[in-house]
Amino acid sequence: MASCPVSGKNSNALASLMSDNPRYAEMFDVNSEAANAGVDNNRDYTDDMNALRDKAAVHKGSLRELLGVPELPMSMGPPRDAMTFFSFRACEIGFRENLIFSSEGYNESPGVRTIGTTILSMVGKPHKRLRSAAQPLFKRPKVLDWWNKRWIEETVDALLDRLLDRETTDLNTELCARLPMATVTRAIGLEGEDVIEFRYQLTRATFGAAKLPPEEAAASRATVDQTLRDLIAENTRAPGDNLIAGLIAAEIVDEETGEKRSLTEDEIFGYCKLAIFAGGGTTWRQLGITIDALLNHRHFWDACREDRSLVDLAVEESLRWRATDPMMPRLCTQDTEVEGVMVPEGTRVFLCFGAANHDPAVFENPEKYDIFRKKQPNMGFGFGPHRCLGMDVARQEMIVAINGLLDRFPHMDFDPSRPKPEYRGLEHRGMTSVPVKLK
Repeated sequence: MASCPVSGKNSNALASLMSDNPRYAEMFDVNSEAANAGVDNNRDYTDDMNALRDKAAVHKGSLRELLGVPELPMSMGPPRDAMTFFSFRACEIGFRENLIFSSEGYNESPGVRTIGTTILSMVGKPHKRLRSAAQPLFKRPKVLDWWNKRWIEETVDALLDRLLDRETTDLNTELCARLPMATVTRAIGLEGEDVIEFRYQLTRATFGAAKLPPEEAAASRATVDQTLRDLIAENTRAPGDNLIAGLIAAEIVDEETGEKRSLTEDEIFGYCKLAIFAGGGTTWRQLGITIDALLNHRHFWDACREDRSLVDLAVEESLRWRATDPMMPRLCTQDTEVEGVMVPEGTRVFLCFGAANHDPAVFENPEKYDIFRKKQPNMGFGFGPHRCLGMDVARQEMIVAINGLLDRFPHMDFDPSRPKPEYRGLEHRGMTSVPVKLK
C-alpha cells in the first residue's frame, strides 16, 4: 500500500489524532484492563485451558474458577451455577444453538446494560431483524470499497508516515491502539481529539463505571449520550458519508406491526457504542498479537514481504492461534446434553473457544503458528448467528496495517534494547508491548 497525501479537513483531524495524548497509555494497557482484574500478569493461561480441554470437553465451573482466578464481582450479573465448554464441538454447539445457549444472558451484566439496546444480547428473530439493519454496512464489498478508502488506508498512512524518521518505536501505542480506535470512531463522524475523548468517556461510562464515584460515571454517560445525539441530529439534517448516516437510512421490519420502520435513537446509540468497544478493543490487541507472531516466526514475515497475499493468511492464523478474547458467555435456557454432559436450565455457560481453536481433533499441530496450514474455519471471531458483525473491518485494518509496515520497514525486527514483549491476560489477551527496531 503506497502512502498517499492527506489534505483539507482530514489533514487537520489526523494531525490532531497523531498527538501524544497520555490517555493512550491509560486506555490501552493489557495489564490494567478492567476485564483482566485478578489475573496473574506473569502467566499465559493458554496451556492451562488446553489441559482442561484435554481432560474433558465440558467442565463444571466458570473459566476463572477452573483456572483458579478470582471472579469479577457482578461482571456477568447475579451468581449462577456455571459450566465451561472447551472442545471445538462443544463450543460449536454453544454458538450455533443460540436459543438454547442464549446471548440474552448479557442482559444480566451491569456493564452491558449501560450500552443500551444492541444485537449482543438478543436472539432469534429480534436479533436477526436488528442485525439486518447494519449488515450491509459491514459486508466485505462495502468494507473494501468504503471502509478501506474512507478511513482505514488514510489512517494507516498517517500513523506509519509519522514513524519514518524514527529508529525504534512501540507499535502497541503508536499503531495497534490508534488505528482501530480512529477507524471506528471516525466512522461515526468524530475527528481529531474528539476520537480519544469519546472512547475515554465511553469506557468510564460503562465497564469502568464500577471504579468511579456515581456522579463521575453519570457525567461520562451524559457526555457520551450528548455527543451521539448531536451526531444523529447533524446527520438527520444533512446526511454525511459515515456509519451514523447509514444507520439512520436503514430500515427493519417492526416485530409487532410487520411494517418497515427506521431504527430508534436508542438502537443507533447501541450500535455506535458496541462498534467502538468491539472494534476499538479486540482489533488493537489482535493486531499486536499478529505482528508479534510474524516477528517471532521470521520466515513468515519474509514470506509475507515477498507475497502479500500471505498477509491475509497470517492474520487468520493469529485469530486461531491466539484469539484476543478466548471466551464468551451464554445462558442455558433448557436442560441440554452436550458432549455427554447434562447442562441444566439456568446455567451460565462459558464458551472457551481459545481452547477450541487448539483442539487437536480439528487442527493438526494446533500449538504451532503456521500461516500455511490447511484452511479450516476457526472461532477467532466467534461462530454462528452472533459471529462478529465487524470482522471484515477488523481483518482489513490488520491486513492494511501489516502491508504498510512491510512497505516502509521491510527489515523491521524486535528492539533488542527493550524488554521482550509478553502475551498476557485472560478474557482480554494481548501483548504487553510491541517494541521494534524499524530499520
